[in-house]
Amino acid sequence: MRSMASRVWLVGDDPQMMEVLEGWLAPAGYACERLGRADAEARLAAGLRGVERVVLDACSHSACCELLGPFKDSGVPVTMLVEAEDLPMIENGLRTGAAGFLVKPVEPRTVLAALGLPRGEAAAQAGGYFPFRTLEDVSGLSQLVAGLCPDPESVQIALSELMINAVEHGNLGLGFARKGELMVTGAWRNEVERLLDLPEHAARFAFLRVECRPQEIRFLIRDQGRGFDPTPYLNLNPARSVEPHGRGIAIARMLAFPDLVFLDGGCCVEGVVRRKS
Repeated sequence: MRSMASRVWLVGDDPQMMEVLEGWLAPAGYACERLGRADAEARLAAGLRGVERVVLDACSHSACCELLGPFKDSGVPVTMLVEAEDLPMIENGLRTGAAGFLVKPVEPRTVLAALGLPRGEAAAQAGGYFPFRTLEDVSGLSQLVAGLCPDPESVQIALSELMINAVEHGNLGLGFARKGELMVTGAWRNEVERLLDLPEHAARFAFLRVECRPQEIRFLIRDQGRGFDPTPYLNLNPARSVEPHGRGIAIARMLAFPDLVFLDGGCCVEGVVRRKS
């Protein structure tokens, strides 16, 4: 339970979805107000008072995206609820100022993770955040956002390698040697799933931030781990050629992110894809 209620507007023209979202957020200490698109437009025109976050159901009406600009100008972070197939809507949201995205189907802890970002970080001037937690999240999300890039297949593989690292090594603390043992016995995926089910990991999310610029697309992945030294893994090492793993970072650099940069002691990594002229 939150020590102080944060006021959240739930904006959309699907009353059932708004009711579901409030049912998830209210027990966690959020003070929610449900608004249809027309009501939200009227409240925006009258001036925002007291609202700290907005969840915008872009699935209920495409015109809801027209509210993104005014919300951004007011300094209120907007998290968009979008369909998994609707890449044009996501790209429009990124260009128009959405602070975060929830890709359907969503579950309560994913919504709470998205709204749990510090307000200052969520209201950053550029880029939108996508929370992810599981290997299934990595697969779907990497494929989705790679569609923004000129060579989506290569970018999807590169993003997947980096995002899996964030889940297994960062959030779950699975070490290099232990992963090697699991890979040899074919038990790696089962162990990751077991660790994800532990209570201490239930609410531990990583975040993918995507920023669309005129000449490039920037991807930033942040986990909640202790960090690591990426130097030994930046290039393919013949000494590790017999290992069943340990090449993901080098592969990501080769396929899509030659200028990969690690930040915050290894808890954060940023890659850039240049657009074709």
